[in-house]
Amino acid sequence: MFSKLLIKLIDQAIIPAIVLLSARIISIVLLAMYFEVPFELTKRGFIFEGKDQYLQVNSYSLLAMTVVLAISLAFFLIRAHVFHDTHITPKLTATLFSLRMQGLVQNSLDLYTKGAIWISYAYLMTIVTGALSVYSLSYPFVFYITLAVAVIATILFVSDIENEIKSSNEEDRFDQNVTFLEVNTE
Repeated sequence: MFSKLLIKLIDQAIIPAIVLLSARIISIVLLAMYFEVPFELTKRGFIFEGKDQYLQVNSYSLLAMTVVLAISLAFFLIRAHVFHDTHITPKLTATLFSLRMQGLVQNSLDLYTKGAIWISYAYLMTIVTGALSVYSLSYPFVFYITLAVAVIATILFVSDIENEIKSSNEEDRFDQNVTFLEVNTE
């Protein structure tokens, strides 16, 4: 039987996959129209007349997909650093509740599962763009941009995890069962 966490990861991985795949397909069509590159859509996929045309459309389509990934990661990281329920300020929490935007406040489980999914997609894209670059099916700068996005997002994600660990360690230092002011009842 699958664990609840694994099922949650699979459920939450579907929407990012659809977003990235949609960005890829839409960008291929729009870029082919923009560069006036004739193409054919068959059962095997998009067919271009020449390798240079394919290289150009493929590279910029991957770049558009990387931009969508970077925007999604930025949105996630802002939510992790600003709206994380363990280190959100009380003033911001009150403001969000008064504006009826309390849905922005996220707990650790939701944030870290979504983070793991988006970071996984970032590294998967890095591997794919690297392989395409090695085989001259994409411009090398696309790989470097995708790698930079993945590394920067990972650093920011790990820093949020460190903040979480630091805040939980600070809470553990104080024993809640100890009374600091004892009253003599005699």
